[in-house]
Parts: sequence; structure tokens; C-alpha cells
Amino acid sequence: MKGMMAVVAVLAMLGASVALAGLASAGQPRSLVPVVETGSTDRLGGGDWISVRAGDARVGVVYGTVGHPNKLYVFAEYKRFLGGADIYDSRGNYLQTRGIPVYVVFGQSFDHLIEFQDTNNDSLFNLYRYGRNDTTAGDQPVKATGLVRAWTATVPSVEPAGNTTYVNFTVGTPDLPYDLVWDGATSLPRRGTPADGALDRLNFTFHLKVDVREVSGEVPWFRVSVSDGTARTISDVLYEGTRNYSGSAVAMGAKYDHLIEGWDFAAVAQFIHAAYRSEATDNGTYRQRANDTIAPDPRLLTRDYVYFNDEWDRATDIVGRLVWRSDVTVDGRAETMLFQVQGGELFRGGYDGTLFQGFAVIGAYIYPAGARIEHDPGLDAVADLWNLPSALNLTPFTVLAIQAIVAAIAMGAAILVRAKGRRAQ
Repeated sequence: MKGMMAVVAVLAMLGASVALAGLASAGQPRSLVPVVETGSTDRLGGGDWISVRAGDARVGVVYGTVGHPNKLYVFAEYKRFLGGADIYDSRGNYLQTRGIPVYVVFGQSFDHLIEFQDTNNDSLFNLYRYGRNDTTAGDQPVKATGLVRAWTATVPSVEPAGNTTYVNFTVGTPDLPYDLVWDGATSLPRRGTPADGALDRLNFTFHLKVDVREVSGEVPWFRVSVSDGTARTISDVLYEGTRNYSGSAVAMGAKYDHLIEGWDFAAVAQFIHAAYRSEATDNGTYRQRANDTIAPDPRLLTRDYVYFNDEWDRATDIVGRLVWRSDVTVDGRAETMLFQVQGGELFRGGYDGTLFQGFAVIGAYIYPAGARIEHDPGLDAVADLWNLPSALNLTPFTVLAIQAIVAAIAMGAAILVRAKGRRAQ
């Protein structure tokens, strides 16, 4: 039996199938010069934020304050093109060519810190049972604390380097009390008290990066027919293959160094040097589709990334990706960490008059116990901004309707999360 630390994280992708913003200003290019934004926000539950924006692409961090406690979020939001469309009237006369964008928010929240006793030495913790307060079977939690807190941030430093801009800062919170403690004799949870101690420090040092570069590639293409008159209702949509286009791409990335210092582990000496003996048994590949439900048991991933994708992706253009290194520093020594996926679930919500639909992955970073734990995962996404010609011969309402139908064809039920795995050594 060994004691371990689970940092519970939710990885999510949201997409708006109709992009309300920016349609009325089509043809007016946005500046791709990176701009650092700070202050208050109502995104992702609200609080303060630090972000870097280039055109319609943004990468940043949202965190709670004294007046508005919240989790810690790292996110990227951008306009993703599913393809292009040539639009014709009922007599076959060409009207215009449009890109087909969807707005995507891809990010990760940090929800809980949980210490647990790994009784079966599989290095996994059942988050589903924990969420239902079912701790009668499996690994036993020891202490836990939620991360809806007041956080503080250092002043960001900006480092331009050619077409790349780096923004560095630290978000942290000190002296976190333990919300729940499980008594060893009864295995029942109780409220934490000052006698149980507190986590001395929890810091996330962020390194945001925005890189603007030129790209070229194949774009899915559609022929859309509309009726005559003001309404311009859609009568037919036909997929015509792909076309070659070029444009600019905004590559967004966020590295965030975890520092967990001073967690009061139970009987550290008994398990701090215990070795991992887990094995991934999925023959190398795990694929979770959007309509799959949360799995009853967690799944071990040893590859080093989880990514969201759709059927139109290219190798350089994924919806979003969470990456990590398996090596972690514990009390100055090199150790091994793992990332587990419990499963995923669909969800939807609204923001600023727009309906977003999305998919969330429930997972956790699993760390060996120690007084000082240091690790550096990351998140990245790419927004390709194709140079598609457009003319304003249609009303904005008709453009929205065309976009909704073609986006539904292009995406369908193809949004999924895939996790590549390999056998643990």
C-alpha cells in the first residue's frame, strides 16, 4: 500500500455551431499583433484573468479572487474553420464564397487535491465513486481540499521574440486548509480542523505563448443553394471535396509548472519510495466518443497527451491538446507521475447570447507523496485563419443559417477525445 496525491482536473472543449461574433464584420481583418489583457472577467465562472490575444484567438488563465472565489482555469478560445462554401441562388447564379467558422473554447480546470491510500498498487483513484461520496470500496481517501479559492497573481512579464510572444506569471494560494479528512478508524469523512494542518503553498507558474505563422493546406468545400427572395432559405448542401488555401495560423500554448509544497501526508516514510507497478491494458489506443458515458473505473494513460479532434483535422491542426511529462520532481528526486482518465460527458451552456455544446474529460494527475512536488504539464491549440474571399450579398441571418447547416454536416457526431497509450515500463 502506498500513499499518493491526485490533482483532479477537468479537460473540456466547447463549440458554438454558429459563430455570432464577427459575421457582420466579415472582410475586416483583425490585427494579429499579440495583446496582453488583464482585469476582471465573467468567463468560466468569473474572477480575474490574464490572457494574450491575437486577432480572434486568445490563451489565458481565469482565477478566483477574495470577492469572487473560483477554481483555476487555463483556456484557449479561437475561431476554427470547418471549411468553405460557394453559395448559389435557385437559378444557379453564384452569390458569394464564405468560410464556415465555429467558435471553440478549450481548457482545463483544477478542481481538487486528494490524498489517497493506493491499497491495490494500481496508481489509480476512482473519481466517480469519490464524487458520489462512495468510499466503501477501492482506494481510501485520506484528505482532500477544493480549489474554489481566492488566488493571487504576480505581474506578468512579456517577452517578444520575432513572431512569438511569451507571457510569464505565477498564480498561487497559501495556507490551504483541508476541507475533508477521513478518520482511519471509521473510514468516514469529517470536516477538517486546524489540528489537521494545512497545505503550505500551491502555485502554478504559467508560460503563455502565442506564435503567428503562415500556413497552407486543404480545406473541405461545400456548394450551398438558397431560395430567392429576402429569406434566402437553404434548399441544398453538397460536399465537393477539398480545395487548397493559405492563410495565417495562431498557435497558442500554455505551460504551467505545478508546485505543491507542504501537504501533510500520513506516514510518508512507509510509501514515499514505492515504485509504480501499473500497466496500461488497452493495446496502445483508447478512444472515447462524445456520446459515451462516464466509465465506472479510471483508465491509466502513460503516453503523455490527450487530445480533442474531429474528422477534418490535419496533423498540425487539432482542436486542442493536453500534454505532460511523466517525470516529476519529488523532494529533489526524479520520480514518475501518471495521468488517469475516468471518462467523459457531454454538456452545454450559454455565454453572451451564444449556445455552446461541448465535451468534458474527467481526469487527474497522480503524484507520489512528498513534501515538495514539482511538475510541468501544458495545453495547446492552433487556429488557422484561411484567406477566403467573401462578398456581402446575403443578409447576416442567411449566413448564420448556412453556417449552422454546413457545420452540422462537417462536424456531425465526430467530435471525440482520443488518448494514445503505451504499456507502462
